[in-house]
Amino acid sequence: MAIVSLGLQQLSMATVVWKIFLAIALFIVVHILSQLLLPRDRKRPPVVFSWIPVLGNAIEFGTNPIKFLQECQKKYGDVFTFYLVGKRVTVCLGPDGNQFVFNAKQNLASAAAAYNDMTKHVFGRDIVFDAPHSVFMEQKRFIKAGLNIETFRRHVPKIVDETNRFFDQYEKPTGIMDTYTAFGKLIIYTASATLLGREIRENLDDSVAQLYYDLDQGFQPMNFMFPNLPLPSYKRRDVAREKISEIYSKIIARRREENDTSNVDILQVLMDSTYKDGNDVPDHHIAGILTAALFGGQHTSATTSSWAVLELAARPDVVKAIREEQIEKLGSLKVELTYDNLEQLTFLEDVIRETLRLHPPIFQMMRKVVADKMVFEKYGLEIPKNDYLCAVPGVTQIDPACFHNPLKWDPFRWSKKTDPVHSMEQGDDANMDYGFGAVGISSRNPFLPFGAGRHRCIGERFGYLQLKAVVATFVRKFDFELVDSSVPKPDYTSMVVVPQSSKIRYTWRE
Repeated sequence: MAIVSLGLQQLSMATVVWKIFLAIALFIVVHILSQLLLPRDRKRPPVVFSWIPVLGNAIEFGTNPIKFLQECQKKYGDVFTFYLVGKRVTVCLGPDGNQFVFNAKQNLASAAAAYNDMTKHVFGRDIVFDAPHSVFMEQKRFIKAGLNIETFRRHVPKIVDETNRFFDQYEKPTGIMDTYTAFGKLIIYTASATLLGREIRENLDDSVAQLYYDLDQGFQPMNFMFPNLPLPSYKRRDVAREKISEIYSKIIARRREENDTSNVDILQVLMDSTYKDGNDVPDHHIAGILTAALFGGQHTSATTSSWAVLELAARPDVVKAIREEQIEKLGSLKVELTYDNLEQLTFLEDVIRETLRLHPPIFQMMRKVVADKMVFEKYGLEIPKNDYLCAVPGVTQIDPACFHNPLKWDPFRWSKKTDPVHSMEQGDDANMDYGFGAVGISSRNPFLPFGAGRHRCIGERFGYLQLKAVVATFVRKFDFELVDSSVPKPDYTSMVVVPQSSKIRYTWRE
């Protein structure tokens, strides 16, 4: 009897498994046939075909999003929708797509609705997208107040000193360097020394660096899709946020107790600031804003400096031009770098600009439609509520309609000004002020590595300055070449696009 019972149980289990398999197969078949047979709603953007329901195009997008989006653009045009693990993402490419997404009104499409489920676990409550929009704009204004020419003049010597001390540790006369790892550490040091305050830099030991790393793991694609899973990495993220907040709080308390207002950093700016309602900025706001400022700049500068050096390693002619510019405009390669003479190095800035064009750290930026619908009037298309609007500078910045030979890393293109981008009509929204000063660039520009509109990154000038100081110092110290035969390909497995490999062989010049 026991054998018979066991056999019946096994048969029953097999039947259940078979039924589940049939149900899944039927679900997939219905999904495919519905795309092939049902008429398309001409008011909506075309939908990219997918084989698997719910998952949608996640595999193709996750493997190589730029290639996937370019292929979709050829087939469907500049505006199309694809499914990403249950989310409807409507992509808007080209200058008009940039303008449509970045200039969207708050009551129509919201960056907070798109990102806050992820960012609030990294920065904390009441910060950035977790704050009311008007408060967020005030927080951006606080940061921008600390990013002015006078502070830049004080910051450059610190950046150069940090860079010299960091690379002076490397063995002589030659060796192998992992640029992404190296510049990731260096940018944390320079940002801490300039923006966060000397106390943060002085206490930036391995344990604090690990806290930043654990917090950084909250910016993975999985965190965007599933913002708060019961996983160890999520727990470490939350613990790191609390411990970093405690570190900031102790420094704030010490400065207040000793009436120390002599510091030139964002921390002091925030301690001295008040909201429009007259209230001081609370300590946990200060901690969160500092963390947001650090991560916003660290990702951009770390990846961009790594990509720049990798590209330079394959172009000794550009390295030579960088050095010649310093000799011509500064007198020699031994002249101390300052804010004012870095501003003279326009070709070096073109090197950074071209690196950001070909290797934007954040290749896409999203908003979530919160109105019943949005209308893209140029195309006569309606985007429904809860769709994610997606502008993709990573595609538009390599569009041959905007840049000649777009996949070639060519810093000289910016001074030649022969690319189509230089004669393209742009909007009049560059002077818009959303509460933190003029935006400074039209959202219809095809080159937007720092975004546009009300959520444009306010740290662009500091970013360029920091990168110029770091790269100028690096090419003074080293000759270098790629370990591999060519510049590495991008890795799209994280939300910040990093190189798949990043090793160079360096040789000390002195």
